[in-house]
Amino acid sequence: MSEGRRPWIGLALILLLGVIVYLPAIRTPFLLDDYLQASMIEGTFPGKRGPFDLYDFINDADRAALVERGMLPWWAHPDLQIRFFRPLASALRYFEHQALRGVPLLMHLHSFAWWAAMVLGARALFRRALSARAAAIATVAFALAPAHAIPLAWLANREALLSLTFGIAGLAAHARFREERRLRDAALAMGLFTLSLLSGEYAVCFGGYVLALEIVGKRESLLRRAAFVSTFVLPTVAYLYARHRGGYGSFGSGFYTDPFRETGSFLRAVPRRFVTLLADGWLALDDETLLPNNTSIVLPVLLAVGTAALLYVPLRRAYAAQDEARRPKIAWLLLGSVLALVPVLPVVPSPRVLGASLLGIAPAVGMLLEYAWFSAPSDEDARRPRNMAVQLTGLAAMALGFAHLVHGPGTAWLMARRQQRSADDFTKHSAELRGQIEAPENAEVVVIRCMASAFFLPFALDDRGRLPARWRILAQTGHALVLRRDARTLDVRVPPEHSLFPMGPGALFRSYDAPIAPGEVFTVPGIRVTVLDVGPRGPRSARFELDRDLDEPSLTWITEGRKGFSFAELPPRGFGKAFDP
Repeated sequence: MSEGRRPWIGLALILLLGVIVYLPAIRTPFLLDDYLQASMIEGTFPGKRGPFDLYDFINDADRAALVERGMLPWWAHPDLQIRFFRPLASALRYFEHQALRGVPLLMHLHSFAWWAAMVLGARALFRRALSARAAAIATVAFALAPAHAIPLAWLANREALLSLTFGIAGLAAHARFREERRLRDAALAMGLFTLSLLSGEYAVCFGGYVLALEIVGKRESLLRRAAFVSTFVLPTVAYLYARHRGGYGSFGSGFYTDPFRETGSFLRAVPRRFVTLLADGWLALDDETLLPNNTSIVLPVLLAVGTAALLYVPLRRAYAAQDEARRPKIAWLLLGSVLALVPVLPVVPSPRVLGASLLGIAPAVGMLLEYAWFSAPSDEDARRPRNMAVQLTGLAAMALGFAHLVHGPGTAWLMARRQQRSADDFTKHSAELRGQIEAPENAEVVVIRCMASAFFLPFALDDRGRLPARWRILAQTGHALVLRRDARTLDVRVPPEHSLFPMGPGALFRSYDAPIAPGEVFTVPGIRVTVLDVGPRGPRSARFELDRDLDEPSLTWITEGRKGFSFAELPPRGFGKAFDP
């Protein structure tokens, strides 16, 4: 077999492994925001959206309409805003939905095509910096990383794949421009970075690599450096200006923290988010291990510091063994992987935002594994007893090899499978409820307690995403006790260590900067809510006064459990009833 065919056989094998690892993602039906975007495209969303506006979820103009219809719960921040400037990703989703109406499998295959293009671009970038073997290892680590599981399973998150595909190609063109000084490479880099930015904010991460190249690259005059970085800076400045002028961004959410509008909250969140992303990236962790609600900041700090201590000497030895031409390229990618984390710190940490950082982590993994497993020791080294550095290098190679070549792909499959099962269950449960509610578009539904999926349920009760006349969620929690006060009033209580709804990091509708006090009153159409008791995690008890009798036939009461959604029977006056997941 000719040498020229071997790289393509290896690449075909990587793509085949990608199909196997991400098959659950490819088979996932609509998930989360996919329902909202489908409603926007169908014109049934409570606010007009065009082809370029599918990531404009909550804004000042139609926030009141979203509260009226029930997309926003009673506890949502009064100035909540979640708007992203992603016109290219939005347009692709819009026209794709029109062409492939009702066939999520074909839409996921479209996403997988972008994944394949992204892998091809990463492979070409790695081959410029590493040997063929090390580049192959890096490509496998990058291609099968947990970071891509959610963007492949979640159609609305495909913008991450688009941003990475265009950004990687732009980064390669930028590096060629700096090395060879050809204007066509500069123009190509600028165009590709522009497409990456128009796909999503993740593209700003590539600025970390552009900056890293100036730090470790050949020394140049300030004028030339300005010319080099202009390929990224100019489109980024234009993008950020357009984003600002359009009023895009977030405010009032615990999930997204705008560094300019919520500076204090952002700075408080940075340390934990940074070390969590480092640990997730280098150890190929899933999206649940280091959640703020599961662990204190101590665990991600220990993991990040411990990993750095374990890898410092081995990476330094492997780096020293590279030839002079490769060292600057490896240093550039490794430094860029750290700087690329800065733009994703405004969002709750998750592997899905690590795609850009992996462009530097994967080559380091490939370099170390090749050095530890495949390089032949010199005669002098062979005569020496195995010292601590050699043993540490072998240990680090074993740990990284397991993390990225075994644990990473396995975790990616499990994450994709978890998304698929969640989406399958939601599809099944929403179909069951749809069949039991007469004329869902005219129904007035009150959800006593639920989990997060209930916020997307109203968009799944109709084929075109038409919402019920009114949708009210009283509590997003586990166990809840409902006390019937009178004909129109009931109290909802949760255990002392719980809250009626999530607060803090990861809470989509309300940030810690807007705490709720006992006695505070919230009024939404049809319901007056009075907070009775507040604990360390948030409100533990609230009184709900409706504008009509609770037994009014026009009201449909439901609750969410492990087996889906079911109709709920309220207790008689003066009595209570427990509702459990």
